[in-house]
Amino acid sequence: MVPPPLPIVSRYLLRHFFPLFGACLALFLGVLLMNQFLRLFTMAMMKGIPAYWILSCFARLLPSFATLVVPMAFLVAVMLALGQLSQTGELIALRAAGFSFREITRPFFWLSLALSAALLLINHKTGPEGYRSFRKAVETASTKMARIDLRPRSFTVLGPWRLYARDYQETTGRLEGVYLVKPGDRSSVRVNAENGTLKLDPGRGIDLELLDGELQLPNEDPKRFTSGRFDRYRVHLPLSGGPAATRELDIQELNTAALRRRVADPETKPDRRREYRVEAALRSASAFSPFVFFWIAAPLGLGLKRRTRGGDFAASLGVLFVFYGLLVVGVSVGRRHDLLAPLAPWLADVAGLCAGAWLTRRAVNL
Repeated sequence: MVPPPLPIVSRYLLRHFFPLFGACLALFLGVLLMNQFLRLFTMAMMKGIPAYWILSCFARLLPSFATLVVPMAFLVAVMLALGQLSQTGELIALRAAGFSFREITRPFFWLSLALSAALLLINHKTGPEGYRSFRKAVETASTKMARIDLRPRSFTVLGPWRLYARDYQETTGRLEGVYLVKPGDRSSVRVNAENGTLKLDPGRGIDLELLDGELQLPNEDPKRFTSGRFDRYRVHLPLSGGPAATRELDIQELNTAALRRRVADPETKPDRRREYRVEAALRSASAFSPFVFFWIAAPLGLGLKRRTRGGDFAASLGVLFVFYGLLVVGVSVGRRHDLLAPLAPWLADVAGLCAGAWLTRRAVNL
C-alpha cells in the first residue's frame, strides 16, 4: 500500500489543529484580559471615555500577553488534535500506512519553530513597547474628565484642588457659596466667593469664574498669609496637577536593548543589574517554549493509549503547571546569584527538552 503524499496528510492534521488553537487562544486571552477589562471599563464609564479606547488598550496589551498565551494554546491544541485523531483511530491508520513519528509530527515541528521565532521579536521588543504604550494611555486617560460629579455641600477632588459649593446647578454650571483650596506642605491657597460658574475643558481641566470673593495666598512666614478682595477671579484647574513628573519605567516596559544598556551602566545597583539580566534571559527562554512544548505534546499525543478530550486537556494543564513552576524557580534563583542570572531562567526549557527526548524515544519505539 502506497501512502498518500505527505502534504495532504499535513494539511489534514493542521485542519484539525488550527480551530483548536484559535479556541485556546481566545480562552486563555479572555481570562488574562478580563481583569484589565473590568478596570478599563470602570475608568471609561467614570471618565466618559469612548468604548473604542478600551479596544485600543487591548491592542497595546496583546503583544505582552502573547508570550504566555501562544505557547499555552499551542501545547493544548497539539494535545487535543492528536488525541482526537488517536481516539478515532486515524493515527493508528497513518502508522499502519507507513508514516513515521517524524512525518506525522513534521507540520507541528515547523509551526513550533515559527511561533518561537515570532515570540523572540515580541518578547524582546514589541511586547515591552506595547505595554509601555498601554501604561501611557491609561495615565493620560486618568487625567481626563468628560463630566463633573460635583455634589453640593461636599468637597470634590479636582486634581490638586479641593472644591466646595453650597449649591451647584449642573445644567448651567452656576455655583453658590464657593470655597476652593489647594493644600500645600506648609500652607494652602484658599479662595472664597459668593457665587461663580464652572465650565469643563475636556482633556485639560476646569475653568472657574468666581465673583465677589477673597483670595488668600501663602507667605514666606508660615504664621502669616497674603489676602485680597476681588470682584471677578478666573482660574484654570488642571486635573493632572501640572506637568507630569518623570516616571521610572517598570521592567516590563523596557525592551531588551534598554535592559542591556542598564546592565552596562556602572551606576546600576547590583540587585537591579541581576533583575535586568534575568529578565533578558527569561524573554528568550519563554520565546522557545513552543519548541519545547512540541517535544512534549507530540509524543504524548501519539504514544499513549486512547484518551478522552478531557484527559488530554488535563494532561496539558499538568505540563503547563510543571513548566511554569520551573520557570518561576529559575527566575528566583537567577535573581539571587550573579553567575546564574543569565542561565537559571532556562531551567524549564532544559527540563522540558529532557522530558521530551525521553517521551519521544518511547513514542518512536511503540
